[in-house]
Amino acid sequence: MHQSLLQSLRSVALADISLAGRVISANDGFYAVLQLAPGSVVDNVAPYISNPSFAELAAGAQRATPGQVVHQGLITFLGELGESRSLLAKVCRLGDHLAMIAEHDVRENENLLAAVMDLNDELAEQQRALARANRQLAAEKAEQQRLLQELAAAQAHLVQSAQLASVGQLAAGVAHEINNPISFVRANLATLGDYVQDLLAIIDAYAAGEALLARDSSLLASIHALRERCDLDFVRDDAPAVVAESAAGIARVARIVGDLKNFARIDESEWQVADLHTCLESTLNVASHELRQSAEAVRQYGDLPALHCCPGQLNQVFMHLLVNAIQSLDDTGSGAGRIFLRTGRQGDQGWIEIEDNGRGIAPENLARIFEPFYTTRAIGRGTGLGLSSAWGIVRMHGGRIDVRSELGKGSAFRIWLPLARTTNE
Repeated sequence: MHQSLLQSLRSVALADISLAGRVISANDGFYAVLQLAPGSVVDNVAPYISNPSFAELAAGAQRATPGQVVHQGLITFLGELGESRSLLAKVCRLGDHLAMIAEHDVRENENLLAAVMDLNDELAEQQRALARANRQLAAEKAEQQRLLQELAAAQAHLVQSAQLASVGQLAAGVAHEINNPISFVRANLATLGDYVQDLLAIIDAYAAGEALLARDSSLLASIHALRERCDLDFVRDDAPAVVAESAAGIARVARIVGDLKNFARIDESEWQVADLHTCLESTLNVASHELRQSAEAVRQYGDLPALHCCPGQLNQVFMHLLVNAIQSLDDTGSGAGRIFLRTGRQGDQGWIEIEDNGRGIAPENLARIFEPFYTTRAIGRGTGLGLSSAWGIVRMHGGRIDVRSELGKGSAFRIWLPLARTTNE
């Protein structure tokens, strides 16, 4: 539109010139004044303008504000063929350009220059609109990136949940397989104990008849030698203890298997009423090996009634927090670690707290510990998904997790759960 308007005004000389002297656009009237073919490339208009010179016009434009008149009066144009013409002209600054109009009576054509200026303003507004559109596009792109990150985090949660389910299924399967031989070993031990008692009774009976064997000295000597070789007195004392100790060991294995099955709870995915103290004890027993090496577990259970929940999922939360506490204690290397397990209720909510006296969490990290993939541990020692997964499970139960921590003193994670069933799906 700009170019077509310029070309339509053949009775005047119109041009849009950069401050460096390059003719950006001009009409046929301007090229006629310069004695050039229409559309000629003019990279430096200075040789064609004098009195004032183009350098003076450009200097005046640099001092002027956009839209301000730089020159109004006669300008001498030097044509390519040597002809010079002095025309009334008006020069204004438009952005970083000069707008020039020249004719014998400039006043009659001031409206034309105003039209050119309006077109330039329109172009500037279009540029501003384009800039706004670019900013909006950038914001939308940033939002898309954020949504993609959230999607990746959600996928990671799903993957971890699937992995945990697989581990739970494996644990439940192993527990089932172990439980069967434990059952008959326990039964056999009970029978073996009865057999030992019977055999010892028979031996006592034979010992009582030794007087009858006194006539056969060789037989009696052989019996005494056999008793000494078998250390019958020791066997008599030790055999019941061995059977009892074996039975106690089998009972302990059975308890571990039971805790493992309770911890996994693969067959209990539905909401149900559960005692969270039992869940805590199962989790502690499953992690007993790590606890013995790192810390002492201190139970401070309060009044926490049974509540509606998914016990297997809450077991995973307790395990994540317990492992986090153990790792914090391992990092201190003090060897005097303690993990406190507390429960209670407040109003219509129950709470479970796991506190350690480990290294604590830096204030700058505290706000990010529940973010997926965020971890302060070395590469290969943590995925950054444990606490994030725990947060998601607690939120699904309609609860929350509060954290307090101090560097060098430890951290405490308190889980709040509604006593009445509530879900945030």
